[in-house]
Amino acid sequence: MLKTALDGASEVSVAPSSLLDPQVQRLLAAAKRQGASAADPLQQPLAVARMAAERHYTFLNGPLPALARVDDVVIEGPAGPLPLRIHRPATTGALPVLLWFHGGGFVLNSLDTHDRLLRLLARRSGAAVVGVAYSKAPERRFPTQVEEAAAALRWLTDHGAAHGLDAGRLAVGGDSAGANLALTAALEARDGGPRIALGVLLYGMFAANFDTDSHRCFGDGRYGLSTARMRWYWRQYLGTAAGGDARAEPLLADLGGLPPLLLVGAGVDCLLDDTLRLAERLAEADVPHRLWVYPDLPHSFAQMARAVDAADTAVTRIAAAVAEALAGVEDTPCPHAGGGPVIV
Repeated sequence: MLKTALDGASEVSVAPSSLLDPQVQRLLAAAKRQGASAADPLQQPLAVARMAAERHYTFLNGPLPALARVDDVVIEGPAGPLPLRIHRPATTGALPVLLWFHGGGFVLNSLDTHDRLLRLLARRSGAAVVGVAYSKAPERRFPTQVEEAAAALRWLTDHGAAHGLDAGRLAVGGDSAGANLALTAALEARDGGPRIALGVLLYGMFAANFDTDSHRCFGDGRYGLSTARMRWYWRQYLGTAAGGDARAEPLLADLGGLPPLLLVGAGVDCLLDDTLRLAERLAEADVPHRLWVYPDLPHSFAQMARAVDAADTAVTRIAAAVAEALAGVEDTPCPHAGGGPVIV
């Protein structure tokens, strides 16, 4: 039984489930039949695993939703050229911005694997969604990715207007490893960067802690992501760097003064406790936040929105939260999750 208590208030439990959402099961079975199973970097050479990840998410993406315009730009980053992709739901006026960091354990995936998700977020929020193609580990390790996230944020502030982007209405977000980078970017912005209206953190990997209930319940690989794979991802990212650096493990940081955050967890995910623990720490730091947990969905479920109704609904809700935050309604604060996680 996974439990969390926030602000000393009522305790909410998330029971381990032996079943995923049936639509998830059908989708993954279809991917396997099409030769597009999820990558396994523990069983495949890294180059093969990366190609498998691209093939898997190409299948999950399916036909891409249309947008008014999609632009690829390259900026100067701390480790060399840093590609960005700007997804625009409209071409007139300066658009609010959601800066997004994709998941993949810092090792796998790309702007292409997340293209459908970013297009949906742009269409449904009305914001331009700017994806960041940060460097991959182990070729480049921490802190390169953190520095690239900061560089992308600075570029938006300094040059976004020339690209029709209103950095005065800015949110940051990411999934899995990308949620780690989004939280780190929000921490750096708190200490002297641009004002961020909202942080959106989907099933993030926030600390290299594998002694949790969710790792014990869901870490054997039956639901996709495994504890063994998470250990491997952290090794690729950190290399020989000592653990405990809050820029690599933002769950260890001083979280006070952060902007409002939306935390989204997957109920059958070995990383669930990363999100639940972050919610507890935000409550302790009096940071406004919301916490949504989807009990029957696995890690990376937002990229299953084409075929999984619950995932599509989640993406719509996330986009609505972004739109609300970027509308600049000053008298409507993001509510605390003090009563415990919302199980949806």
